[in-house]
Amino acid sequence: MRYISFLTAFFLLLVITNVQADSNAADSSVTRESKWRYEYVDRRHSKEETWKNIGGIYLVTWALYPISQPTVFTEKGSFKNYGNNFGKVVFDRDTPFWNWLVHPISGSQLYLYYRANGYNRVDSMALAFTSSTLFEFTVEIYTEPASVQDLYQTPVLGSILGLGIENASMWLLNTGHPIAKFIGHAINPSTLFWFFEGKVRVVPQIDGKGGGGVTFLYEF
Repeated sequence: MRYISFLTAFFLLLVITNVQADSNAADSSVTRESKWRYEYVDRRHSKEETWKNIGGIYLVTWALYPISQPTVFTEKGSFKNYGNNFGKVVFDRDTPFWNWLVHPISGSQLYLYYRANGYNRVDSMALAFTSSTLFEFTVEIYTEPASVQDLYQTPVLGSILGLGIENASMWLLNTGHPIAKFIGHAINPSTLFWFFEGKVRVVPQIDGKGGGGVTFLYEF
């Protein structure tokens, strides 16, 4: 109990000392060094905005597919195959590396993209499923038919993985440590882009009269 009382008294002494130091400044209102805080902010979206996000991801998948798999795209891809594969669904023979690692990681980034745009977790999973399905049935069929495994492994396992990455990245980013922040951005790159809606500037303030407060400035 004495230890707690000592800490309380010490904390109050620090506060009083800081207030007195600030009151001696020429400016009667002092703003302390601000810090960035990362968090997710859920909000409502119009249908137009949602279709715009889905369309943006769809265009990105068309751009990334030939870049990520150039050999497959060149050797197996053709518009003839596109027509033959349209509407087909098969069990693929991809290695576990692709089905249980690459596809869930891809799905996690879809989930995190929609989370960064202000969608809640359920909606982000549903939109990740939508984007993944569009890729399977209208993009990947340029080289091969849609895959049964990919239809659920990418969005479902990806969203579960994405939830874990979401929590881990927020913790890392909010530590303030440069290495931790680097890792946080690396595993959740959507936090680096303009569409991430959860970046908050925390600004502590003291008015020189003993009063204080914190200002939260959200970036949209």
